[in-house]
Amino acid sequence: MRTMLLVLIALVAGCTGQGGSDDTPSPGEAPILVIADGGPGDGPGLSVADALTHGPTDDLVTVTGALFVDADGTVRLCDAIAESFPPQCGGDRIVVTGLDLADVPDLQEENGVSWAESATLFGSVE
Repeated sequence: MRTMLLVLIALVAGCTGQGGSDDTPSPGEAPILVIADGGPGDGPGLSVADALTHGPTDDLVTVTGALFVDADGTVRLCDAIAESFPPQCGGDRIVVTGLDLADVPDLQEENGVSWAESATLFGSVE
């Protein structure tokens, strides 16, 4: 699968609720996935739901899902793609920090939303 690399690490809080991409992350609500520098993003990886139950840890994990970038720049990895156009983040989701979007192949954009149907990311859940 695809390897994602770290360019910078930012501190952002995430949200894990169900629903569309209109869910706005609130500080302290849920874990985030901080991408590790040069770490492999290969293999099937955990689902986003499994990564969320993994909880904050120093362990590095591989997580696979659909990648969404909202118009405000918030990056999320999602367990599902809601049927709409442009598609929206569906199912469980985790906010991602430290991802260089230039390293994401097949990133599509429409109406201010960018997405990739499948991405495997490597990092720590914090």
